[in-house]
Amino acid sequence: MKNTTHIDVSALAKEFDLPVTVLDAFVNRFAPTHVSQGAYQATSDVLLFVHIPKTAGMSVGRSLREAFDVFRGVDWTNKAKSFRDETRAAVYTQSRANSRQVIMGHYGWSELQIWRNHNMPLKCGTILRDPVARVVSNYNYNCSPKHPLNETFKGRFPTLDDYVVNLPLDVQVTQAAGLICSFENLLDKLNTHYSFLGVAEHLNASLTHLWRSHGLPAQQTYRENTGPRSQVPPLSLALRKIIQDRSHNDCKLHDLLTRLYTAAAPAKE
Repeated sequence: MKNTTHIDVSALAKEFDLPVTVLDAFVNRFAPTHVSQGAYQATSDVLLFVHIPKTAGMSVGRSLREAFDVFRGVDWTNKAKSFRDETRAAVYTQSRANSRQVIMGHYGWSELQIWRNHNMPLKCGTILRDPVARVVSNYNYNCSPKHPLNETFKGRFPTLDDYVVNLPLDVQVTQAAGLICSFENLLDKLNTHYSFLGVAEHLNASLTHLWRSHGLPAQQTYRENTGPRSQVPPLSLALRKIIQDRSHNDCKLHDLLTRLYTAAAPAKE
């Protein structure tokens, strides 16, 4: 059954400058308080999980590996070929027997078009993170010995300031949904092609919602690859503003999703 916690869609639509019908569809599709248990459950399907860098991917991946019948990881060093290969294997497996599979990796909208080009329905999921925190975390990781190309990265971006001023626009939204011409256009895309959106800051609630809404066995929430806190000095207001200016729709979507998970917080599953 649906949770009865009320979300004032009309007020939220006005605040985010959206038609009420568009936001109402988004809330009914993604809000933990509005999605029925098992709403996206299937006997056999493939969830395409878009892993945006530094959004708790290691933790989520371990949980997904245990929840699905088959976990398929995409090799980030050759994501286009790897995604095609994993897709081919997944749909072949699905054509032979009932199986719940997940393909997870750093692929994005361009790879997802393979499914549309072959007239196969998209069923996607992803987790977003506060853009400022994600940028700092991503910079630290790419500079660390954990990343195989850290020396090359540090040569290109000696400081966080160098990295931020060259930051691509709307990194998270672009990876998940490609180019958009408006926030309404973004929500339309997500409403059409995604069945799950979570936020890293509410990771346990997000994964609980995924298991519940997709009829998957509940899993422990792992904390993988968290590491020590950033050693980068506190961001200046000017640098923070640059990140936010270059992540306008990332910030807006993350804010909206956070509202939906915050609304669900009092309700215990």
